[in-house]
Formats: sequence, structure tokens, C-alpha cells
Amino acid sequence: MRKFGITLLILLTLTSCVSLSDKNQKSLSYYGIISGTVMYPNNLYFPARVRLEIALTSIDSLTAEGKTIVSQSIRNPQRFPVNFILRYDSLDIRSSNQHFITIELYQEGEEKAYLSTGRISLDRLSGDDSIIAELRTF
Repeated sequence: MRKFGITLLILLTLTSCVSLSDKNQKSLSYYGIISGTVMYPNNLYFPARVRLEIALTSIDSLTAEGKTIVSQSIRNPQRFPVNFILRYDSLDIRSSNQHFITIELYQEGEEKAYLSTGRISLDRLSGDDSIIAELRTF
């Protein structure tokens, strides 16, 4: 019985150490921010009902698979330029992957983007990045 009690005490001590190290690993994560401004071309008609889609995407360098890390949708912006902020978890960013932002403007009821920035490459994400992008036809 005494051996059982000592064994149980040792197991409880080891499991508490493991859970402490897991908590420490999770605290190493922080949230990064990408802020930006989206410009609208002055020579184009501005439709009344639109949706602006902004997405941070990561492409794995080995498998070439894309993954959306975070996205934001802004419905019916009243005027341009439009400011935005994307907040992402730093654990989702891998230095071996390629990261980029896409910004697309959709007219109401349309599946195809009306205007787009294309891919805006982000070489290194510092956690407090800023971009200025202009929508264009494609």
C-alpha cells in the first residue's frame, strides 16, 4: 500500500510539471496586426452596394497548399479610402511559408470580384505591419 501511495505521488508531480510546460508554450503566442488602407480608382463608377473582402493567406513552400489565416469583410463602405485591421495568431505564421494579402471588391449578388489588388506579398511579418493598396480592374 505504501508503494502505491509513493507511486501515485510521483505520477501527480510529473503530470503537474507537464501541464506547467504546456501553459508556458501557449503564452509564447502573441497576436500580430496588419493595418492598411484601400484606395479606389477615381475614374471608375462606384456602385451603391458592394462588399470588400480582405484576406491574409499562407502558402506552404513544400506542398503549395494555400490556407487563409484570417479574413475580414466590410459591407457597403460609404467612401474610400477604407482603413482595415487584420489580427492574426503568431503561431499561424511560419517563416518557411509565403504570405500575402488579397483585397477584392464585389458588387451585390456577384460571385466574381469587380475590382482587386491581386496578391500583395508580405516578405516578413513583424507583428505590426502596414500596407497601402489600390483596387484595379483585372
